[in-house]
Amino acid sequence: MKRNKFVAKYKPGLQKRAPNAKKKKPAPYRMHDQYFKKAKQEWYRARSVYKLIEIQEQFELITPDMHVCDVWAAPGSFIQYIKRIIKDTGIIVGIDLKPIDKYSQKNIHTIVWSIFDYPDFRSKIDEAIGKWTKFDLVTSDIAPNTTGRKDVDQYASVELNIEILKFADEFLKKWGNLLLKVFKWEDFRDLVQEIQKRYSSFTEYKPNACRDSSFEEYVICFGKK
Repeated sequence: MKRNKFVAKYKPGLQKRAPNAKKKKPAPYRMHDQYFKKAKQEWYRARSVYKLIEIQEQFELITPDMHVCDVWAAPGSFIQYIKRIIKDTGIIVGIDLKPIDKYSQKNIHTIVWSIFDYPDFRSKIDEAIGKWTKFDLVTSDIAPNTTGRKDVDQYASVELNIEILKFADEFLKKWGNLLLKVFKWEDFRDLVQEIQKRYSSFTEYKPNACRDSSFEEYVICFGKK
């Protein structure tokens, strides 16, 4: 079978940091930081969109006409940015346990659903977009409810991402790509093992828009086997 045309050309190696990123002491946590303010100015629903924008600039995961599924999508800033690239001929499906405020564009569909119920999700796709489809790309900005204990939060993050891998087993096209966010610490190797079973390669990337105090990173998985 031919490789999906959307597989990124990037050749992964060691962990990458965003251009111009410098190691520095964590700054005090500020809810209303520069990215929060910028998101308000540019009418994005959340500051997290700038993480996706940086990733897109580095890896070009999103292309016009794609079918994209955004998991844990609320409040929906990833969807806003993805729509700019796929234009009117692609399809976006956003999933979250929380209702997502509606979009005016007809090719954006939102579903209140749990990824833990992925075996029954096919009928929800049929209902939302009127036909069954697999996706060229699955994105996720998922994070567990945090406890303040790094080991507990990191383990929960890994477990959630393994569930997204299982979801992508069913709903991502062969040679499709997957974007994950994970809290990286000791249990990260468990997630790596599951990724390697399923994807041709992967790389890690930490955008500048990640907060200094956060131990989150993004994992870009290339070429579903």
